This record gives sequence, structure tokens and C-alpha cells, in this order.
Amino acid sequence: MSKWNTAVYLRLSSDDGEKEESNSITNQKELINLYLQKEKDLKVKDYYIDDGFTGTDFERPDFKRLLVDIKNGQINTIIVKDLSRLGRNYIEVGNYLEEIFPLYNIRFIAINDNIDSYKDPKSVNNIIVPFKNLMNDEYARDISNKVKSVLNTKRAKGEFVGLSAPYGYLKDPNDKHKFIVDKKTGKVVKKIFRMILNGKSKKEIANELNQCGILPPALYKMNESIAKSKKTETMGLWNTKMIDRILHNRAYTGDLIQGKRKRISHKVHKLVINDKEDWIICPAHHIPLISKEEFEQVQNIIYSRDIRINKNEEYDIFSGHLKCNECGRTLTIRKSKKYSYYYCTSYLKMKECSKHTTNKNELEKTVLKIVNNQIDLIIEMDKKIEQITKENKVNYDYEILNRRLNEVDNEINKNETLKKSLMNDYYNNYISKDEYDEYYNEYNCKLVKYYKQKNQIKKKLEKLGYKSKENKEWVKKFIKNHNMEYLTKEIIDDLVDNIFVLENGDLRVVFKYQDEFFEAKDFINKNKCAIM
Repeated sequence: MSKWNTAVYLRLSSDDGEKEESNSITNQKELINLYLQKEKDLKVKDYYIDDGFTGTDFERPDFKRLLVDIKNGQINTIIVKDLSRLGRNYIEVGNYLEEIFPLYNIRFIAINDNIDSYKDPKSVNNIIVPFKNLMNDEYARDISNKVKSVLNTKRAKGEFVGLSAPYGYLKDPNDKHKFIVDKKTGKVVKKIFRMILNGKSKKEIANELNQCGILPPALYKMNESIAKSKKTETMGLWNTKMIDRILHNRAYTGDLIQGKRKRISHKVHKLVINDKEDWIICPAHHIPLISKEEFEQVQNIIYSRDIRINKNEEYDIFSGHLKCNECGRTLTIRKSKKYSYYYCTSYLKMKECSKHTTNKNELEKTVLKIVNNQIDLIIEMDKKIEQITKENKVNYDYEILNRRLNEVDNEINKNETLKKSLMNDYYNNYISKDEYDEYYNEYNCKLVKYYKQKNQIKKKLEKLGYKSKENKEWVKKFIKNHNMEYLTKEIIDDLVDNIFVLENGDLRVVFKYQDEFFEAKDFINKNKCAIM
């Protein structure tokens, strides 16, 4: 073994900022090789290179390899360009120089800092060394803060600053801060949400995607050279965690959410969850794959429920719909040897409400009866509507859209009037300046919404055909389940909004399409003469 078996250590990362070029791996190597030409007793055992790794911690692959070789006695000398290449953590660098390297009799050389622990032992203990380490530490902190500030500014402007777009999207080649839909994976995202809405569990979805040979996100991005990552044994298969991440990602509604996580400090790189109020949200940043209504529906089905999947990996048919009439919390299922009961979650967890208990079998029978009665009622209403439109020779869609247009116009007139009266109220000191601003913004927001609705209705009226039945599409959802003998989760999800359990065990079922139902009812009441 040569007297000085030498490890040449080279490191570079974004920490180096403006000095990145002078600190490049190539320049470091050239400088050290020139030094080695003069120092003939130093024999290079290997080059240890951490390119792209921060100096604020020592979790670097080649530095770890270097430590292993030190412990195995293969090297006894380390040479670096300067102290900052070893690291920028004041305490950790000091620990290696003062304790770890001396423990293994390691000669340490930092060329630009004139440090050589063998030729000049005092050079390591010189007062300037800890000062330089401290300056390197502060430099890393300063760079970290500057980078963080720049990234936050970009996020606030609605610019995406991540490495790759969410699964289902690609970075726009014309603007790396925007997303475009990935035609290959966008349809997979839509399928996952659709399957949840159809009553499938996350495990069932993962199994189906695996059976279809669809690559999961990490493997797909690696195969398409979208992102770099090390392949693992589990990477090739979908699992419930992957499905969960997609279902919980609001980016699929078109909104960009950034700043959800943050590093503890410039030294501790562990990520922690940021408070929601600190998230940076840019609405309508890109084309949505999922509507906001569908997204919220999925959240209600999966994340807002206390009723979990059963042993067959299926969701309870009432999951996301069964609630306490008094406190509004979901009901949780509890099973005995023979029967299953639902209880108010507030009662079970905090005793803040009464039991609101109901037997599962009895509940299913009662809800089935209520739903069938609603379907019968809607079928009768549909017959009357058909009779009215035939007798009066009117188009149902036209009548309904015009009625909606009148309602929107009424809301516009009401809010325009309120907005105009604000100035008078302010001059007469009926309201303060802050109240004036608050009401003004409130009325403005409502007017924007109503004018948008008005334009949408007008466009529909312009395209309306005589035989169109768009505003009766909801009726088909009920009719197709006529005379059903049992309930399924799909039926509940399609037809029922919420099922409220009263304290005495009675039920209050709120069906979907309530607005459409009452529109149809009003249409019939105003045209009774045609069906007398």
C-alpha cells in the first residue's frame, strides 16, 4: 500500500450559484490534477464525484462510498479543491475535520484554503478554518433563501416550477410553466375517476389497470424519458396509494396548486406539509380532465366518509350519502354477529349528538321504497310533460330555458339595483367605506356569475332544435331503474344526494336534480289546462 492512497472528492450543486462554472466538476478535477503532478507521493485511489448534490448535508452517494473505503482502510488521504466542496454545513464539516478524519488517521488537503493536515497540522486548527466553514454555511443559507424567493414569485404568477407535470399532463413545449393534456394518460385519469363514481374501490381499479397492462405513473414517466428515477420492484404495478394520489389531486380540475410542502431548513431537507392557507393556488391554469363537480363528488364518496370498504374490498352502498339530520356528520357502520347498524359519528367519537341509529337491512328496504316511489312520480310527470308538449305544441327545452333566463334576469336586475343604491347609502352614512367595498364586490361577483349564466342560456336557445330534450336527460336516469328490486351503490350515487337519519329513525331523502324536478313540476302546474 502506497504511503498516501488518495481519494479525490469533487462536488457540485445549485448551492454554488454564480460560482457554478468555476466550481464545475471539470475545473475541480483539473485543479487537483495539477496539484497532484507536483505532489508525487500522492497516489489516486479513486475519484468520488457527487454532481448535483447539496453541500448542506452529507447524504451523498459518493461521499458515503468514500466513508466506506475509509473504514475499510483503502484510503488515508482526501483531497478537495476547497472546504466548500467538502460541505457547507458549519457543524458537520467541523465534525469531520476535528473528529472523524483524525480518528481514522486521514490526511486532509484543501488546496485553495492552504490546508494540509500532514504537512501543516496547525492549518486544520487555524482560526480561519471554522470562520470559512461558517461563511460557506451562510452562503448556502443565502442561496437557499434567494432560490425560495424566486420560486415563490413564479408560483404566485401561476408558473409551474416542478420537475414534471402531474400524471395525465405534459409540460407545454412552448411554455414549460404550463400543462397540456397527455393523450395517452389523460384518458387513464378520467377512467379512474369514472370507476370511483361507478362504485369501484381503489383496489379494484388498481387490479383492472394492472390487468390491462397500463403503466403506473413513475414507470410511464421513466419509459417516456419525462422524469428520471431508479426502477424498483413495485414500480411496475398500480397500487391503492397511487390511485389515492390521483383521486386527491385537485390539479385534474384545472387548478395549479403549489407550495404544499416545504423543507424544514436549508440544512434539513426533509419535507413537511405546509398549512393549507399557505398553499399557492392558480385557478384555471390548464385544461381540466375532471369537472369540479365530479371531483367533489369523488371526495365525498371516498374522503368525507366514515363508512369504509368491507372485507370484499367494496364500498358500502350508502358511503358518502348517509348523514345525521341534526349535526350533519356521516353515519358509521357497526356490526354485531347478526346485524349491522349505523350510528352518528359525533355520538361515537365525541358524544356530542344522539345515536341516530338505524338497522342496515331496514334502511335498505326503506330507501328502496322511497326511491321507487320517486321514480314512479317522475314517470308520471314525464307522461304529463309529453302530453302538454303534444297538446300545446310547445318545446319543453325552450320553455325551461326561457324560464331560467327570466329568473337570471330577475337576479341581474335585483343586484344591479342593490349595487346602484350602495353609493347613496354610503353618502348618507348608512354604511361604512369597508362595508361599501364589501357589498360592492359581493354584488359584482354575483353579476359576473349571472351574466355568464345568461350568455350560456342564450347560446343554448340559439342552438335549440324543435325535438330537443336536453333538459329531460335527468329523467332517463330515474326511468332506467324503474321497478328495481334491490339497491346498488351505483344507483344511490346516480339518484341520491343525501339520506338524513332523524333522531327517531325516520329518513329524509334528498334526491339529485332537485332544480330540474321543481322546474318540471312548475311546468306541469302552469299548463294544467292541457291535461284536464
